[in-house]
Amino acid sequence: MTRMPKHPGEAAPSRGNGAALRRLASGEWHQARGAGHGPPGHAPNAADLSRTIEIARVLLVIGLVFLHYGAIPPGWVSPFRGVDPASPHRVASFVNSAVLFFFFSAVPLLSTISGWLFFRFGEDRPWPALRRRMRARVRSLYAPLVVWNTIFLLALLAVHATGEGASLTRQMNIDLGHADAMAYVNAVLALTDHPVAFQFWFVRDLFLTVLLSPLLWLSLRQAPWLGALVLGGAWVMDWNLVVFFRADVPFFFYLGALARLRGYLPMPGRGATSALVTLYVALVLLRVSAPLLVDVDAPGTAWWLDFATRAMRPVGVLACWGVCLRIAAASWSGTVARHGNFAFFLHATHYPLIAAVKLVLWHLLPSETDAWLLAHYAASVAVTVLLSFGAAKSIAAASPGLYTFLAGGRDIRAPSRA
Repeated sequence: MTRMPKHPGEAAPSRGNGAALRRLASGEWHQARGAGHGPPGHAPNAADLSRTIEIARVLLVIGLVFLHYGAIPPGWVSPFRGVDPASPHRVASFVNSAVLFFFFSAVPLLSTISGWLFFRFGEDRPWPALRRRMRARVRSLYAPLVVWNTIFLLALLAVHATGEGASLTRQMNIDLGHADAMAYVNAVLALTDHPVAFQFWFVRDLFLTVLLSPLLWLSLRQAPWLGALVLGGAWVMDWNLVVFFRADVPFFFYLGALARLRGYLPMPGRGATSALVTLYVALVLLRVSAPLLVDVDAPGTAWWLDFATRAMRPVGVLACWGVCLRIAAASWSGTVARHGNFAFFLHATHYPLIAAVKLVLWHLLPSETDAWLLAHYAASVAVTVLLSFGAAKSIAAASPGLYTFLAGGRDIRAPSRA
């Protein structure tokens, strides 16, 4: 854990500063010049840290695409249980479940980054800054959520009207045959239930966390560790605080904010990152193997497995952050980081796109072997990402303003910055 000055100044943007990135990844840091004039807890080498954040956004959202592939046909056994002991394709089942559990760290790390970035303002006039940020998040989070879910709902209604696509429509988060008025409201607005494009649960919870940021600010200033204890306790006990879909978002958002305001930033070096990744992979493999070791249907077992799965996530957050730091230190890191402005668009479009791609590619499978099932898995994710990227480029070329809105305020033509 790197200790930073309480009020370091803004770091000047780096231009190809590979040496600074390598120092960043190895755990070294430098105090920015002009201390005392910048936001509290601001990281040294801010532009280099920004590159790491953009890399994290891209890779973690691609990880979510893998995660939302779901069950492997033809058995369709949920990978959330772990490896399927009864599957004739146990290798494919194991790999699918392992990748899914590995990327369970994506939402916590993205939430932590969001909390870190949200509170990058001075302490002299916090309330105007909070109001500005809350208004900005209406445009960059909630408005795109409403528009995207409206598009998906209209498309789903059109497919449903044709009487075709039953395999696709039943995977969506609304039963059109039995939906009442509130179900349609939630399908678009996500007020009390998940929206039709269920991946937007994260955007909705993040927006709600932002709306509650004045309360978080008071806790961060007056009782920071009590706030962490309350939110952490809710997260550990799997209590979603009534208004959230999952407590991961407010808890890790709060941790990111607390780290920023206290002046701390985890900066694992090469050795620490290797140890964290090794530990996290071992925990993931153990969790995936649970159906081979215990009766997962026995009373009480599901709760303990869920608890163990949650307990892995902080390790995954540190491991994945360390990996992103190592990538940011590489000479080719800019190739990844410059696609940070595509991350929100990919998150918005990857489902139900991957469900449709998965069904189409399934008909091209020459045989049902572990190797071909894993090829189908990888191809489904790759095609989904490429189609989404192609759509992003086409929309941006036709209407840059429309793309920027649909991508949460991020212009695909502009250099990415956190």
